[in-house]
Amino acid sequence: MSDAIFQGIFFEKFLSITHYQTLIGIGLLLFCFFAIMRPLQTKKVNFSIRMLVGLVLGAVLGLGIQASAGFPNSSTIWMQEIATWYGLFGRAFIAFIRMLVIPLIFVSIVKVIIDFSGKENLPQIAFRGIFWLLFTTAIACIIGIILANVLSLGELSSTSAKTAVAKQYTNIIDTFVNLIPSNIIASMVKENIVGLVIFSALMGLAANRMEKKNPHPIALFKTFIEALYKIIMSIAMTVIKYMPYAVIALLARTIISNGIPAIVEVSSFVLAIYLATILMLAVHIVIVMVHGISPITFIKKALGTWLLAFTSRSSVGTLPMTISTLTVRMGVNTGTANLVGSLGSTMGMNGCAGFFPALLAVMVAHMVGINTDIQFYIMLVIVVVIGSIGIAGIPGTATVAATVVLSGMGMAEYFPLIGMVLAVDPIIDMARTLANVSGAMTAAIATDHEVGLMNMDIYNDPNVTLDNEQSEV
Repeated sequence: MSDAIFQGIFFEKFLSITHYQTLIGIGLLLFCFFAIMRPLQTKKVNFSIRMLVGLVLGAVLGLGIQASAGFPNSSTIWMQEIATWYGLFGRAFIAFIRMLVIPLIFVSIVKVIIDFSGKENLPQIAFRGIFWLLFTTAIACIIGIILANVLSLGELSSTSAKTAVAKQYTNIIDTFVNLIPSNIIASMVKENIVGLVIFSALMGLAANRMEKKNPHPIALFKTFIEALYKIIMSIAMTVIKYMPYAVIALLARTIISNGIPAIVEVSSFVLAIYLATILMLAVHIVIVMVHGISPITFIKKALGTWLLAFTSRSSVGTLPMTISTLTVRMGVNTGTANLVGSLGSTMGMNGCAGFFPALLAVMVAHMVGINTDIQFYIMLVIVVVIGSIGIAGIPGTATVAATVVLSGMGMAEYFPLIGMVLAVDPIIDMARTLANVSGAMTAAIATDHEVGLMNMDIYNDPNVTLDNEQSEV
């Protein structure tokens, strides 16, 4: 570019700084960090408020940079460079969180089984948790079907659709069998959470079963698991303290990279996704109310976790804070929070595996002229619910969910038609992930309250915050 002030491989490829605008963009982010967020943290302003401030700053920063470039159809070189540098802070935060996910789930599930040793409510917690996760996903699917028809999705021009390739999938039976890990290390690498949960549960059950015959070694094992759990949670809470900073970089980077024109092009679908998210949050609040629990308190205490889910776009990455919020702020039993929260990070996801594939399926059906009668919708709900289990732990869950559902509905050949939607996936993914995490939290609360383990004194205490937990780190 002619206006580049730095040229050469070192600046272009290594530093990713060739324009003065890049330096200004980095400077603005650092200003937000040290001039605004740092003082708020020093003054110990409420964590949720700091998250909201970070969200606003990220939106203002991203839109401001887009505006300074004239809202281009594609990112300029210096905008790409700014997005790259913002990724240093945003992506690094997510990487730290994801680093803890596999050991946290493994230790958490083993600890759950050990803690519930001899107790009769472990199967009850598991079955009730799975029920609520799948039940809310079915509702999400129905909401997606209704919104797709109300907003008449499918009017997008197929000529502007980008080319995409559908992945190959096996039948439903093989999908369920494949959830059983044949190689636990490979399952950890691939983030097959359901497989990891199965292995961890077996380890916990084996430890309980062998306790009478080998009390001393099993006692040492239990002590080790307890210590490891506390250490991992301590690391997680230390990382989470810096989440408001990451929110700024994550949201600003998303807006800079995708831009307003791309969002406007598929505005009806984006609108449907966000309406579906709002409606699902309303469903979650109703479920909480039905259980006799204050919905206002639920919203206040879940807000910080919702915001992390919204900006991080990672249900698995949000898991440490989901579990911490459930246990520390909402009084949910540790075992329930760990078990249902872990399953909810990949199973029965209300957004990625619920209303998102439902919206796509109906939209594609409208685009190609497939008859959408009552049988079509009943089959769609069944495929979506089953698919929300079968795709667990696979990277790119929402895209995979869309592929599974389209294949299950006999529309795999039309997968390229959703290319425009995938082009703005980060914007859509924020709302989807929020619905995922909220659904998991709702399932955990409903389950724990039904089995009588929930500590309502903690739930109703407005002074219990994650900051209290973080101050111990």
